[in-house]
Formats: sequence, C-alpha cells, structure tokens
Amino acid sequence: MTLKLGAQQENMQHWLSDSWLRSQGAGLTEACLPEEMRLDRGALEDRNFHHKQLIELVENHALPLFSQLMSHTSSRLILSDCEGYVLCHWGVSKYSDKLANIALDVGVNWLEQHKGTNAIGTALKAKQTISVIGEQHFIKQHRFMSCTASPIFSPAGEMIAAIDITTEQQRHTQQTLLLVSSLAQQVETALLCHLPHSHYRIDLAEQATLLDSGWQGIVIADSEGKILGTNAMAKKLLNTPGVGEDIERYIGSQWPQSEAISQHRDLHLKTQAIKPNQTQVLGHKVAVRFKDPKLERAWQQANKVVGKCIPLLVLGETGVGKEQFVTKLHSQSKRCGHAFVAVNCASLPADLVESELFGYQAGAFTGASRSGYLGKIRQADGGFLFLDEIGEMPLATQSRLLRVLQEREVTPVGSNRSYKVDIQVVAATHTDLEQLVKDGRFRQDLFYRLNGLQVTLPSLRQRSDIERIIHKLHRKYRVSLQLIEVSLLAKLLGYHWPGNLRELDNLMQVVCLMSEGEQELNWGHLPDNLQQTLAKEKVSTGLVTVPQNNELASVVNSNIIASYALSQGNVSLCAKHLGISRNTLYRKLKLLGIKS
Repeated sequence: MTLKLGAQQENMQHWLSDSWLRSQGAGLTEACLPEEMRLDRGALEDRNFHHKQLIELVENHALPLFSQLMSHTSSRLILSDCEGYVLCHWGVSKYSDKLANIALDVGVNWLEQHKGTNAIGTALKAKQTISVIGEQHFIKQHRFMSCTASPIFSPAGEMIAAIDITTEQQRHTQQTLLLVSSLAQQVETALLCHLPHSHYRIDLAEQATLLDSGWQGIVIADSEGKILGTNAMAKKLLNTPGVGEDIERYIGSQWPQSEAISQHRDLHLKTQAIKPNQTQVLGHKVAVRFKDPKLERAWQQANKVVGKCIPLLVLGETGVGKEQFVTKLHSQSKRCGHAFVAVNCASLPADLVESELFGYQAGAFTGASRSGYLGKIRQADGGFLFLDEIGEMPLATQSRLLRVLQEREVTPVGSNRSYKVDIQVVAATHTDLEQLVKDGRFRQDLFYRLNGLQVTLPSLRQRSDIERIIHKLHRKYRVSLQLIEVSLLAKLLGYHWPGNLRELDNLMQVVCLMSEGEQELNWGHLPDNLQQTLAKEKVSTGLVTVPQNNELASVVNSNIIASYALSQGNVSLCAKHLGISRNTLYRKLKLLGIKS
C-alpha cells in the first residue's frame, strides 16, 4: 500500500513539475498576474450556440449533483470548451474580490500558456482529471483557491470540454476528485445516449451489481442493432468494437430480448429502448405504466389528447419529473419519429429568448451566426415542442408565441418570410399561471391557448410508490450489494422532499459515493444539511412501529429478506445485523414463508 501511494505521489509530482515548466516556457512569472484573453460578447454567444447541447446536458446531468453536494460551500461549477474558454458557471452568485480579480469568468481563457498551472488548463493538457490546490498554482495570486477539473470526451473520443469545481478557502480532497470525474462521466454518457438515430442502450458488466453503478460499459445501437458508439468501459469489455458493426457479433443474437438482465459470454447485459415505442421487447410494444394512481391518471389523460394536437399544460412542483413525463409521452405518440425539442424558458437570457425560439436570419444582429439559426420551434416541426417553466417567458415573447400557435407559422428574427410548422405543444410550470394572469404578468389569451388539457403531477411525498422509488434509485447508484438501514429508510419515507424526485435522485448519487464499499447505507453517509433536516422529522422507527405513512411494515420485510440473503442464511448473523433476537427473526422469517 505504501509503495502504491508513493507511486501516486511521484506521478502527481511529475505532472505538476511538467506543468510548471510549461508555464515558465510560456513566459509567465509567478509574481505577475498575466493578462487575460477574453472573448467579446458576440464570439461568446457563438460558442454557446455551438455548445448548446453540451451546456444543457451539464445542467441536467452534472449540475444537480454538484448543487446537492457543494451548495453549502463557496464553490462554482465551471464549464470550458476544449480551447480553454469558460462557457458557463453555476454556484455562488457572486465571487469574492479575490476571485473577481483573477477573472475566472465566462469568456476568459484558462489554458496553461495564458494562466499558468490551473485545473482547467492542466486537465485539458494532460487529458485527465487534475486537482490543483493552493500552492500548486503557478501564479501566486491563484494560490488561495482549490480547483479540480476533468476533460469531457465526445462519443468519438474527441476532447470537447472540461468541467471544473473551484472553491475558495477550502481544500479539495480525493472525494472532490471522484465527484468531478463522476460529473464528467455522466455528461459523456448523456452525450452517448443523444447520438443521432440512437435506438437501443445496452449496459454491460462482469457483475450484475455493477450494471447500474455508473461505471458499467454502455453501447448505443440503432434500430437495426448497428453500433453507433461506446464508452471506454464497453471498449475494454468488448475488445474495441467498431462503429457500424453489428452488436450481435459481440454479445449474441438474444440481446434485444433482455428486458431484464441476462448473461452471455460471462457478461451481464441489460438492454433498454431509448425510444421504447419503436422497439420490440419480448415481441411486443413496451407499455408505460405508473404504480402511483394519481400519476397513472395524468398519464392516461395526457395520452388521449397528444394525438389530437390539443395543447397540454403540465403542472407540478419543481423536481417532480415534468420533462421526463413529457418525454415518455413523445416516445409513445405518433410523432415519436420526429424531434423532441425542450426549451427551459427560465434559463434563457431575455435578449436571446426570441432568437432561440423563432430563429434568426443571417446577420440579423451583432454576433449572429453567418448561416442564421433555425430556432427551436422549426426544429420541432413534426414533433414535440416542450416549453418548460412557461411562466418565466417575457410578455413580449408571449405575444409572438401566441401568433405562432394561432397561425401555425413562425417568422425568424430579421426576416420577412414565414414558415409553416406542425408541432405538438406541451407547456409546463410550477407556478400558478392563473394568478400570473391576474397580476398582468402572463397573457390571458396565451394561457387559454396553452391550457387545452391540464394535468398535475403529484409531489414525491404524495406518491404511494415512494418506497419503490427509493430502492430503485439506491440500486441504480450503489456500487455493490448494499442494504438501507431500516431507521434511515423510515426517515426517508417520512421526509417531505421539497425538491421531489430531483432531490432524491441527487441524494442517492451522493450517499452511494460516500458509502462505497460498505454493506449498509446508514445515517452517517448523509450530507450534514440533510442530517439536520431529517433529525427534526418525527418518524417512528423499529420493527414493530408503523410510521405515519403506513409503509414501514413493507420496509421491514424487504430489509429482512435482503439481510437474510446477504447473511447467506446465517440466522445469528442476520439477527445481529438487524438488531433483534434470533427468536424474533425466526418468527418474522416464518411469517414471510422463508423458514418453517
């Protein structure tokens, strides 16, 4: 172990000394803050347009986990392109004077030759995850911060960006390195799943417990089973399969039928349809059903109107899964062969909303692309246009959108020509639109145009299948076979979950990282802020006490069964783990039909 750590330290010193030598070779001086290279507004907007999908995937797949784990710190999540220009950042809204002075901001270049040794520039150069902490920065004015960055690679293996966490007054640890690596990996997986013509996702692992670990092999194939892309682990497991080859050559002819998990050539497989309605699994169309009756009712109602071009308005608290719900609607509709275009109205800058939605003609404004821009509405032609957080749309844009919905045609910014569009419009919001109408902040005519059918998705605390969801997400993110402590599960079931599914999903990612290698997920693995919140919740625990939501009985049963299996039938060991007597355990096992 000492030799291994010594080798790691030697390797660290190697890349660090190389980076300092490169910084010196670029003509930089430790004591002098270098001049900044900054893009003008037009050039930055062009880059953001070019990397639009990447930015959206970071927001959907990396930002939630960062927010869950780092929200209590003075940290920022930063995305740069492969040339070192900062595209976006999230986290603390305002930098301290120190951070402001070093220009760690959008549009600024952080390659080594311009900023010396730093996480973004050095990770891009070394093509690996790097932590640069305090005194390791080449420039003295940078030594008050800790930075960890990882490169992001496209499905073709091309380095396209870097993702970074920068923190002031707090040293990064090995856990931060693991977190940033995980964020980069999640974005890469999302890029893989968004390849054009992607139809199947096949997860591969040498052990079944690793299939949902986040470290499994992933192959993306088209509707005919031709390989479109693979992640690094799949390349290793399948000995570098080629794009365009038949997946059958590598994992056999039964792969499309693995609705659950099967084995072939010593690999565990799980195949799922990225567009389920187009995929035949076990010889029939995949049907979407929800365990919760409120959600199932909303689903059945929504399916009846989307085929009739009636607008749909989806209501629900933040984090209940409105976009996922609409994505499933699209996949089950007759429009599934056409685009699903999502627009988050709250995240678009006010001066870019119209050009983003309606498109623009070449040269329509300063910084506009020379070839113009199609716009989200025309991109959705034939398919779904999902307008999330519609209540945040500016009034001026609402007027133009109303005309599009009435006339079914769109006029790009700076153009006199109109284009016909055929779209299924679905809007969503967590706000009270009728109140916004009364306040004069939302057009009444647009509200009635969008409100063809209104469905409300239940919050997580209202759902009858909350226990199933907790276990499902735990199985998805745990690295190996692991139980959830009974008392912790009871607390989770009684928690009010203000962030709903998004909050639970983020939490499970975090706690599974924190509990890696341990047989039981327990209270100590929770972040401090959630421990404090849950400690205030009054939920009864124990093997014979039923909590407020009447679900602890089934929780106990599932934990007894799992613990008994983990103990390989050893009653004494199982009873010790559960904290009950052997006689009590025997009675429970008998009631469950496990022992006579």
